[in-house]
Amino acid sequence: MNKLFGILSLFILSLFLIGCQDESDVPSSSGQLSKNSSFSAEYEITIENLAPAGSQPLSPPVFAVHSNAFRMFHIGGYATDELAQIAQDAFNDPMITLLNGSDDVFDVVVGAGPIPPGASATFNAEASGNYIKLSFATMLVNTNDGFTGVDKLQLPQQGTKVYYLRAYDAGSELNTESDDHIPGPCCGNPFAGISTNEKIAFHPGIEGVGDLSPAVYGWDEPVAKLTITRL
Repeated sequence: MNKLFGILSLFILSLFLIGCQDESDVPSSSGQLSKNSSFSAEYEITIENLAPAGSQPLSPPVFAVHSNAFRMFHIGGYATDELAQIAQDAFNDPMITLLNGSDDVFDVVVGAGPIPPGASATFNAEASGNYIKLSFATMLVNTNDGFTGVDKLQLPQQGTKVYYLRAYDAGSELNTESDDHIPGPCCGNPFAGISTNEKIAFHPGIEGVGDLSPAVYGWDEPVAKLTITRL
């Protein structure tokens, strides 16, 4: 009887010790570090606009470093109002407010100006704990609601990663290709588009159905290059 009691006592003690180990150093079920981990890193992020000269400047991008619980957009889903305002009019403020108010977001970085075709811009962002995902969005400004970006991209643990990005259609504004509905330098008419409620899809490009010439404002995919380096 005493022997059985001793075995049970050791078993209970072992369970207690396992349950009390420091979870801050234990990977989560997804393989990521937990929120209380001491992990931290700084990243250099460069966006290069690959569109032809004079065609599609990119609006000042909005970046978020966040946990797996957050996403900025996904193809086949509907654009949030915050994303739609970026994709339609390069209006970043609602998205910035959303990101700054979210417990799922660790760092928010906003571009200071547009990125012309053939140019690039570099930014720095920080990651910590399980906040190791990157999302961003930037408008192709001579379109109705075209944008590019990434959603829930895993930041590299070391070294450099390069990604080539396609253009997306937010599905929130009719692609009239009309001077009256586009905010970019081609047209100068923000907040004037015709609303729709379609799902996010790959952008068909400038098709010549309105005032915009595909030869001038069109682009080939990929439309942008993203380079991420852990510093």
